[in-house]
Amino acid sequence: MKHRMLACSLVVSLLLATLFAGVPGLLAQSDSPKVVKVLTIAMFEVGEMKGDFAGEAQFWVEGEGLDEVIEIPGSWSPVYCNADGHCLVVTGMGIANAASTVMAVGLSGKLDLSRTYVIVAGIAGVDPHDGTLGSAAWADWVIDGDLAHEIDAREMPSEWDYPLIHLGCDSLWCEEGWTAGTEVYQLNTALVDWAYTLSKDVELADSEAAQAYRANYPADWPAAAPPSVIRCDTIAASTYWHGDLLAAWAEWWASQWSGGQANYCMTEMEDSATLTALSRLAGAGLVDLERVLVLRTASNFDRPYAGQTAAESLAADSGGFVPSTRNAYLAGSVVTDYIIANWETWQQGVPPLP
Repeated sequence: MKHRMLACSLVVSLLLATLFAGVPGLLAQSDSPKVVKVLTIAMFEVGEMKGDFAGEAQFWVEGEGLDEVIEIPGSWSPVYCNADGHCLVVTGMGIANAASTVMAVGLSGKLDLSRTYVIVAGIAGVDPHDGTLGSAAWADWVIDGDLAHEIDAREMPSEWDYPLIHLGCDSLWCEEGWTAGTEVYQLNTALVDWAYTLSKDVELADSEAAQAYRANYPADWPAAAPPSVIRCDTIAASTYWHGDLLAAWAEWWASQWSGGQANYCMTEMEDSATLTALSRLAGAGLVDLERVLVLRTASNFDRPYAGQTAAESLAADSGGFVPSTRNAYLAGSVVTDYIIANWETWQQGVPPLP
């Protein structure tokens, strides 16, 4: 009886293997994780993933044919992939969503991210001295804008320039202050060089509404020019802050944390959390932190034009949203497609620029 049951089991196994042999990936998905060459990280989508008004993910899903859906427990969204090894996940907005989703994806066991190039691609607010609506900025530095002491500006000491100061200090900045260890990340310069070089001449999308709005800024400012691919740095903060005074603080804050090297230009809500999660995964040998890129595109300005209040600027429809979501794909996909097309070289690591 025992031998008969074993024989039946072997027959069933052979029949199942024959039955599913013509279904690519069905058995492989359960046996081994999907090898990912590029993982794009978006933060939100509007409505469906295809065919309607696009958020940060839709242009990628449609343009790259990301039709394979992999469910990830604990992730804000499934992972969407194509046969070439390009995948995308939507984290949800804010640092809590970003960190938890990236960790869920990295620890799921469903994806092999050990050689993956990660590109964070989302919208942001832009400093009008550095860019304009629709501008696409590759970051060398990602800086946290939440981990600070704050006193209401109406109560702060008269000698302070800003209401937010270094943790553990009784002045704006001090060397003996304490840190959480996640305040600043410097990305791989060689990889950012590649990303900027490949994408700098991409023709970006624009809109008549954005053109009309940016005309309010001085003609010799980058704010008044058409959108282009630029290279400058980003601050992540849960609070969607706005205005000249906080923008001046952001410029100072970025400079302090980078030893004067960072040029703040983009304000967003997730990237320090995403980099922290990726660094944890890198520490576990699951991700290579030298293969991470951050691309932010401008949906709005971070401060008003002359004669406009900060509140009016914050509430304004600048016309930058649609160009910004499209431009994250236009600038970013040039890089991701190049990496995948040249995978034999890139899987070994970032090559030198020719």
